[in-house]
Amino acid sequence: MKLPVCIIDLESDFLCPSCQDKLDRGRIDQFDIEFSKWILERAKEYLDLDKLNLLRAIRIENRLILVVKKSRDILLANTELMEEMKEKFGEVLILEGPAKLRTIVRKLIAPAIEVGINSLYLPDGFRESIVMLRSEDRGRIPYSKEELREIVSAVTGESVIFEYQDEREEKKREDVPDVLEDRLRGLSKRR
Repeated sequence: MKLPVCIIDLESDFLCPSCQDKLDRGRIDQFDIEFSKWILERAKEYLDLDKLNLLRAIRIENRLILVVKKSRDILLANTELMEEMKEKFGEVLILEGPAKLRTIVRKLIAPAIEVGINSLYLPDGFRESIVMLRSEDRGRIPYSKEELREIVSAVTGESVIFEYQDEREEKKREDVPDVLEDRLRGLSKRR
């Protein structure tokens, strides 16, 4: 079994320098540690969890997101364990990692597909991505834009914004000066 934290650390309740560094740098958080302890305890009952390769465990409100490497089927095959997780942590979402932005987005918005992904590099070195979605897919995507933003940002570790095409067009329309109104203003000043 591979977990985000060393198994010895979980058993001793003391992080080794490597795991402490992961925690300090934000590559893992307290929930990774908490969930790793929980799943390690469950592995005594569910022996096939020995093959589990868990990269991250993320909790957003009443949703548990597990990023695993080639071991999704191991979790899904244990229906009792899945029910236990659902009761304890809420809706369970299992994603195959390592987490790449386009792969995660496509998995979450299926059967819809994104129009494009643009990334902005801010002066402080921070990266922000904008995922453009088709307006007609609004009813087909199982998550709201805010839910998608929270999930994808948490999994990838970067800021990700979702926007539908019609919202972008509305913004453009608002930014374009009204030529007719400008001419009317000009005419009224002459009189």
